[in-house]
Amino acid sequence: MILLAGMNVMLANAQSLKPVSGDIIPFISSYEGTQVKNKTSLSLQTQENIQTGSHAGWKMTVHKKSVPNEPDATDYELTWKLEKGHADDIVVGVDFAFQDWSADNYVFVPAIVYDGNRFDVKNIGYPPYWYDKSEWRKDMPTTTTVQPTLGKKGSGAAQIELTTGNASTPLMAFYAPDKKKAWMVQTTQGNNNGNHGLTIAENDTKTESVFTITSPAVREKRAVGAGFAASGDEAADYKQGDAVSIRFRVYTFPAKSLNDLYQRFLKERKGYNPVDRREELPFSEAWKLVNNLYQTERWDEGIDMYWLSKVGANTSWNFIWQLGWCGGGQNTLPIMMKGGEQGKERAKKNIEVIVSKSQARSGLFNAYGNGKEFVSFGFGSPLKNNESLVRSQGDWLYMALRQFDYLESEGEVVPAHWKSAMQKQADAFTRMWDREGQFGHFVDVETGDICIGNSTAGAIVCGGLALASQRYSNPKYLEVAKQAGHKYYTDYVRKGYTTGGPGEILSTPDSESAFGLFEAYMALYEVTGDKEWLIYCSELLPICASWTVSYDFVFPVQSPMGKIDARSCGAVWASVANKHGAPGICTWSGDCLLKYYRATGNRYALELLTDIAHGVSQYISREDRSIGNMPLGGSCERVNLSDWEGKENIGGNIFASCSWVEAAIALTMAQLPGIYVQPDKDVLAVFDNIQAERVKSEKGRYVLKLTNPTRFPAEVTIFSETGKEAKKTLSGFFGKEKRTVSLSPGEVQEVVLL
Repeated sequence: MILLAGMNVMLANAQSLKPVSGDIIPFISSYEGTQVKNKTSLSLQTQENIQTGSHAGWKMTVHKKSVPNEPDATDYELTWKLEKGHADDIVVGVDFAFQDWSADNYVFVPAIVYDGNRFDVKNIGYPPYWYDKSEWRKDMPTTTTVQPTLGKKGSGAAQIELTTGNASTPLMAFYAPDKKKAWMVQTTQGNNNGNHGLTIAENDTKTESVFTITSPAVREKRAVGAGFAASGDEAADYKQGDAVSIRFRVYTFPAKSLNDLYQRFLKERKGYNPVDRREELPFSEAWKLVNNLYQTERWDEGIDMYWLSKVGANTSWNFIWQLGWCGGGQNTLPIMMKGGEQGKERAKKNIEVIVSKSQARSGLFNAYGNGKEFVSFGFGSPLKNNESLVRSQGDWLYMALRQFDYLESEGEVVPAHWKSAMQKQADAFTRMWDREGQFGHFVDVETGDICIGNSTAGAIVCGGLALASQRYSNPKYLEVAKQAGHKYYTDYVRKGYTTGGPGEILSTPDSESAFGLFEAYMALYEVTGDKEWLIYCSELLPICASWTVSYDFVFPVQSPMGKIDARSCGAVWASVANKHGAPGICTWSGDCLLKYYRATGNRYALELLTDIAHGVSQYISREDRSIGNMPLGGSCERVNLSDWEGKENIGGNIFASCSWVEAAIALTMAQLPGIYVQPDKDVLAVFDNIQAERVKSEKGRYVLKLTNPTRFPAEVTIFSETGKEAKKTLSGFFGKEKRTVSLSPGEVQEVVLL
C-alpha cells in the first residue's frame, strides 16, 4: 500500500521514454482548492493499491496495447477505482517527465502553444496595439499579450495550465532538435469528471520538463484574452465504487526537422477522437439565407456600400466598413457571383466607392470608414498616425484582382480607373519592398512607409502581386512576390508558426496569416507553375491544420452550441490570443486547399477543406433553428471550446452576427463546388451538406448515389475531372461545374459521371 503523505516519489520502474530521456508516471493527488496538497506517483508495470487516509482505498489498473501499423505508438488506458470508503478533492493523472531537457525544444499544443510561446510580451488590454509611437520598430520581434508561456531562456521555472478545450486537438508534443527526436501524446476531451487538464512545466534551469494529463482539470489560473483569471476549477469527490479512466496514445519517433513533427501531427490528428458528421443545411439554402441578409440588412443605398452590420444599428465605423480582414472588400466577390443581377450591380457600386473614395496618395487604401469619410485604420476610433494593417491592404489587392477576373470571365469590361487604382497599389507594395525588404505589419497609407515591421500579416500581398504581374504584364511584381514568399517561408513557416493576421492581437501566432500565406503560395504556383510553392505549402499545411478542430467537442447541453448539437470538427481557431474556434477561415473559402490537392494529391488537404467547408452552414441562424439573437442568415464567430470567457460561455457568447464570418461562409458557398470527384482515381469529397457514395464504376461509367437527408431542397454542384485534368491549374472553380443536381428533401438520386 502507498500512503499519500505529502511525498512525490518517482518510481524506479516507471515506463521509459528512453529515446527522449523521459518516463510515464501515473499519480493520484489530493487538493485543497486549486493547490496540490499531497501527490503520490505510481507504477505502470503493476496494478496498484493506494490508501488515501484511513477511509479510502483505491486500485489502479493499466491497459496497454500497440497501435496497428505504428510501431512507434502505444495506447494506454489507466483506470482508478475507489474500492473502499470515500475520497474528496481528488485529481488523478499521468506525468510524462523528461530529463536532459532544453529550452531549444519546440513545444506544441495545437491552437494555443507554438514554440512554447517563448515570445516577447506586451502587457496591455484589448484591443492591443503599439499606441505609443516611440515603441514602433521595423524589426519588431514576435510579440504577444500576456499568454500561457514557458518563457524565454534564462527566465526560470514556468508552467502552462490548460484544459483540452484550449486545443483544437487534445494533444501535446515537442521536437528536440539536438536529439533529432519528437514526442507526442494524444488524449480524449475528458470523462465523467469533465474536460482533462493539460499542463506543461519546466524547472528553474529549464533542464527538466513534465507534461501532464489530469482528470479533472484543476488549474490555478485560466487563460483569458490577455492575462489570467481564477480558474474556478474543482477536484473530484468519489464514493465507494466510483471509477475514472484516462485514455492516451504516446508517440516517440525520429525527426530530422520540425516539419517531421508537424507531418506526423497532420497524419494523426483525426485518428483518435470521434467525428460524427451530420448533414444540416445544403449550400444552396445556406446561400439564400446569407444573401438575403446582405441584400435586406447590409446594403445602404445612401453610400452604395454593404455594411459590416445592420444598416444604421451602430455608429462605430468598426461596424460600417473595413477594407480587408473583416470582409468589406471581400464579400463583394460571392455577391457578384451568386447574388443575381441586383447583387452584381450593388457589388460593382461598392467597388466603385472603394476605388474612387478610399485610395490614399501612396497608392495604398484607407481601410476604415463610414462610406463618406475614410481613414487608415482604427479600433473604435481612427488610429492617429495614418497607420493601417497591411493584411487589410493585401486582402484588397488580391481580392480586387480576383473580382476583375470574374467579371471578365462573364464578358464584362472592368473600368480602366479600377485597373489603374490597383496598379497603383501594386506599385506601392513594390516600392515598399525595394526600400524595406518586407511588407511589415502596420504601414503608413499616405507615404507607404512601414510603421511596425516583422510579421506575417502581409502574406497575401505575395498572392496579389503574383496576380498583378499577369494582369499588368509586369515581371517586377512577380519578382517581389517570389522574394517575399521565400522570406515568409524562412522567417515563419520553418519556425512552425505565422503571426499578425488579425489586427488586434499584436503579432501573436494565428490561423489567419497561415491560411493567407497558403492562398498566396497557391497563387504563386498558379502564375509560375514552379513546384517550389507546392513544397512550401506542404510544410504550411499542418500549421493550418493545427488551427482547425479535428473532432466533435461535447458542448454543455444548455449552451447555444449544445442546443443546436453543433459538430465542432472543422471550426477554425482564431489565434493564441482569441481562444475560440469559428465557422470558416478568416476570410477565405479555402479553395486554395482544393487547388493544392489537385496539384499534389495530398489527401490531408482535401480532408481539411472538407471538414471546414462542410461545417459552416450549421452555424447559420434560421427561422426553424435560431442561434442566440442573431438575424436570419447571421453567423457568429464564437465556437467556444475553451473557458477563456468563463465556464458559462463554453459553447456560448453568441453576441452578434460577425461580418467576416458572413463573408467566409458566402465565399465558401460561391467558390467551392458541393462535390469534388476524380472518377478515374476514385476520389470523392463532399463539401455540401448531402450524402454521396460511389455505387458503380465500370466501362467508363462512374455512378454516384446522392442522398439529401435534410429537410431542405438542395441544388448540388458537382466538379468532376480526371487525375490528368487535375494537374492543370485553375484560377477558380466558378462556372467550371460539370453538373448541378436538384434534390428534394429526403430524395435519393443516382448520377452518372462519364
